[in-house]
Amino acid sequence: MAQPKKKWVAFRTNATVPAEVMGEEVDQKMQVGEPVLLPASYADHVVHDRFADFCKAPKKSAPKKVGGSPSPEEDAAAEAAAKLDAAQARVDDLNDKMSDMSEGDDGWSELSEQLDEAVTELAALQPAS
Repeated sequence: MAQPKKKWVAFRTNATVPAEVMGEEVDQKMQVGEPVLLPASYADHVVHDRFADFCKAPKKSAPKKVGGSPSPEEDAAAEAAAKLDAAQARVDDLNDKMSDMSEGDDGWSELSEQLDEAVTELAALQPAS
C-alpha cells in the first residue's frame, strides 16, 4: 500500500493534531512555528482554516563536536609547549650566529652570554625525564 502524500506545515498557535491523522495512538501537541509533516489533506485543511502555514522541511543540523573548548590543563600544556619551542628556536638561532663568527670577533662574548642564558632558560622549561 502506497504511503499518502504529506506536506510540511508550521502552526500559528499551539495545536493538537488528532492521533488518527498522525497514525499514532495518542494525540500530538504541536508548538508554534515548529515544522510538522502531516498528510496532505489534513495539511491543506489546517492551512485553509488559517491554523497553520506551509513551510519547508527543517534542515538537518550538523553534528555537534564533543569536547568544545580546551580545558585549563590543555591550555597550560599548549602554552608550555609554545614557550619550549620559542626557547629552542632562540638557542638554535644563537648557535647559528656564533658558528658564523670566531672567538675573537666583536660581539662574541655578548652572544656567548646570551647563549648561556638561553640554554639555562631552555633547561628550566624542559620536563624532567
